[in-house]
Amino acid sequence: MSVTSAIAPISIRLCMPSGTGTAPWMASPRDYKLLIEGCLRTLFRLAKYLPEGKVSLELVFNDYEMRWRTEHHIIELPITIGRHRRNRETSSASLKEHFEIFNKEHHSVKINVTQWLSWHAAVVLFVDEILEYSESLSSPPLTNASTFDISAPFQITLCMISLYQLVGLSMFAGVGAMIAMIPINGVIARISKNLQKKQMKNKDSRTRLMTEILSNMKSIKLYAWTTAFMNKLNYIRNDLELNTLRKIGASMALANFTWSTTPFFVSCSTFAVFVLTGNQALTTDIVFPALTLFNLLTFPLAILPMVITSIIEASVAVNRLTDFFIAPELQRDAVLKYDAVTERGEESVRIRDATFTWNGSDDRNALENISFSAHKGELSCVVGRVGAGKSSFLQTLLGDLYKIRGEVVLRGKVAYIAQSPWVMNASVKENIVFGYRWDPHFYEKTVAACALKEDFASLPDGDQTEVGERGISLSGGQKARLTLARAVYARADIYLLDDVLSAVDAHVGRHLIDNVLGPNGLLNGRTRILATNSLPVLMEANYIVLLREGRILERGTYEQLMAMKGEISQLIKTASNEESNSESQSDSPDSDDSATVYETDPNSAQSELEITQAQEGETELAPINTGGGRPVRRASGVSLRRASTASFAGPRGNLTDEEGAAGLKSKQNKEFSEQGKVKWSVYTEYAKTSNLVAVAIYIITLVGAQTAQIGGSVWLRHWSEVNAKYGGNPHVGKYIGIYFALGIGSAALVVVQTLILWIFCSIEASRKLHERMAYAIFRSPMTFFETTPAGRILNRFSSRTFNMLFVNSARALFTLVVISMSTPAFIALIVPLGGVYLYIQRYYLRTSRELKRLDSISRSPVYAHFQESLSGISTIRAYQQSKRFAMESEWRVDANLRAYFPSINANRWLAVRLEFIGSIIILAAAGLAIISVSSGSLLSAGSVGLAMSYALQITQSLNWI
Repeated sequence: MSVTSAIAPISIRLCMPSGTGTAPWMASPRDYKLLIEGCLRTLFRLAKYLPEGKVSLELVFNDYEMRWRTEHHIIELPITIGRHRRNRETSSASLKEHFEIFNKEHHSVKINVTQWLSWHAAVVLFVDEILEYSESLSSPPLTNASTFDISAPFQITLCMISLYQLVGLSMFAGVGAMIAMIPINGVIARISKNLQKKQMKNKDSRTRLMTEILSNMKSIKLYAWTTAFMNKLNYIRNDLELNTLRKIGASMALANFTWSTTPFFVSCSTFAVFVLTGNQALTTDIVFPALTLFNLLTFPLAILPMVITSIIEASVAVNRLTDFFIAPELQRDAVLKYDAVTERGEESVRIRDATFTWNGSDDRNALENISFSAHKGELSCVVGRVGAGKSSFLQTLLGDLYKIRGEVVLRGKVAYIAQSPWVMNASVKENIVFGYRWDPHFYEKTVAACALKEDFASLPDGDQTEVGERGISLSGGQKARLTLARAVYARADIYLLDDVLSAVDAHVGRHLIDNVLGPNGLLNGRTRILATNSLPVLMEANYIVLLREGRILERGTYEQLMAMKGEISQLIKTASNEESNSESQSDSPDSDDSATVYETDPNSAQSELEITQAQEGETELAPINTGGGRPVRRASGVSLRRASTASFAGPRGNLTDEEGAAGLKSKQNKEFSEQGKVKWSVYTEYAKTSNLVAVAIYIITLVGAQTAQIGGSVWLRHWSEVNAKYGGNPHVGKYIGIYFALGIGSAALVVVQTLILWIFCSIEASRKLHERMAYAIFRSPMTFFETTPAGRILNRFSSRTFNMLFVNSARALFTLVVISMSTPAFIALIVPLGGVYLYIQRYYLRTSRELKRLDSISRSPVYAHFQESLSGISTIRAYQQSKRFAMESEWRVDANLRAYFPSINANRWLAVRLEFIGSIIILAAAGLAIISVSSGSLLSAGSVGLAMSYALQITQSLNWI
């Protein structure tokens, strides 16, 4: 620390060592606090020796700089670019940390936890909470919150020091007024936090419902449920969510009242105590330096509720993420995994005396006393009626259920096919290869064995065709065979297949049994466990178990079970008779395609066999020539060597439009982005949805609030000039009363304008726009949903906007009016300065608009990919692809942030130029005042002080327009 001459203005410069390249206080807040206290203590000691309090205090933390300067009681607090750069780095690091934790956690959270949160709410947690938390760290009003938490006390403290030099002990009345407002702000903060929590729940409900609607739009249209779901969506949006937003608007009005009245109460109480207790006249040289300081207090006090609100929102988001992070994870020891067995006939799957539940706290058991074993090269079938526990049986081998007791052992790599086939929004080829290394020879074998050759010929781009979200462009049978091909191509050791034959025709099922699942199929040397009720495949099985209510009732080979003459034997015999009858009627168009065996009530008088159809979905498959063609040969051990995972080289598809490769005839539409400036039709459409009467009242109250605020300052000027004229403080009650009335009137109008803006303008427009958008979605044809990812639509239903254009435009306009009234020559500068401002604004807006559009269209793939990952989480974990999907999700988030962070840079570019314009206005106001006085003008000191006090605020208003 160095101190210059005592005669010249004192300069204190404190530099911190570089260290690790970050500000030391970031690592130790306590040290930083002690450092600041020491600097202020030194400032207090030096201030009493200086005639005008000329102190320059400069703190330098590497490239992060804060400067405070007091000269003749005027404080300037410039915002440096270094601060914002540091915030961006902090934001990026914070987001990356939270994102990595979330991806690691959500890939290991138990199935019941995902159901508990619902994966729809998890989308809100991931996309809204983490991205919003990142944005709150990197842009106002939390830019970041720690910066304002540190700078605001500094600004307030230094203003109070200067006020003490001006008005003496009277300034403690102002301090008392500030302290009195603290508990009020605390109450408002608690109310806001509770409302934010409620709003988050409402938003979860709306997002969950909207996701369900988009996922099941075909059923909604076929059953004519459009009106019912539209009413349900409107109830959540209008009656719950918007009602909560109205209450949030009321709390914001209270917060605005406190920050607008606090500087006024401080100044009013200080001036009142000064004139009532002191003998000194309240003259111009006291009023306007004090008024300048009070105006400088406005920004930290104004930003404080915004920071508090942002901190509340961030804390609610963090708490929700914390609840997810601390939720129970998968039971790590539920399944013991070892190396694959090498010899045919060796045991590769073993379950011994095991009991499972869906979660550790559930009293009901999903499966009880299960003992089972499967061997290499064998096909094991699990049969049972709907709800018997077949799917749960396979999920125990994946580790998705909670094991209470027993042992589960797997030897080798697992491939899994869910009961509802999970298909990625990618090409057919990418769905089959699924992150493994490309092997064209085995790929062709797999496609032929899974009966996909003729499907490729019928698709517009063959295996390069984009299947769309949830495989919307494929039939049910095509999706089933596509997922089977994925499992075959993985060349795993153990195959868990959940009713893979139920969605295919009888002849296609026969082809899959012969070429994939059966003793001569591609998987003949692998362990296959198939949950099914299909009769043909039971005849090919090496081992069969019957499940009922989570217990194994019968087990054995096909021959053993037929000899036992138990339930399975009776079912198979009855099914065979029914199948023979159906074959005799096979020429009838109404004949069934396949026989399905499943358990029925043994006491029922009806037949224990039901024949079900397994028709294809929306499009028919081309017939497969299984008779004339040469059958696929049994695969050798070389062709079925274990597949190796390809290294992650980048995300699949495009990161912004979700479209396939150029030139392909993908059914999916590219997300459209407007070019150039925002059309006037957008503004007029928004104006139509607002209440025009409320907008008019809002503008009137806005003008009234600014007029009352400036009227209070003009009244202070008049009061100080009267005091200077008479050399005392005459009519104190009159002047204090009118000043108090103007201040309270301005604050009341601020409350009214906030309520009108929130409740009658913004929320009303939001309600109408949401209803129009929802109505348009429900009225859209199915082709729209087949070609538009749900994440893109959900992005539109999750966006929100807020603008402070009116308030700051009015504030800047009134500031120019005050300066022009004090120094009329300033009017000549308004036009050129306005021209420069408009040029900078338009130059900035061209870039800013495109960056905002890039941010919007790059956010949709984040939604879509995360929804896709959650819907197929069991499949992703089974194939050990969690890391790849997490990395791809990170790439998509990075792509969104690459579009977002340049907008912050552009904003800082704008801020520097607006600071320059603001400095010119201050210079012009001061220079013209000096010229006017020197030329013999009757310009009073009060008018100069009033103009300068408002000129110092112009930059803040310009920044927020």
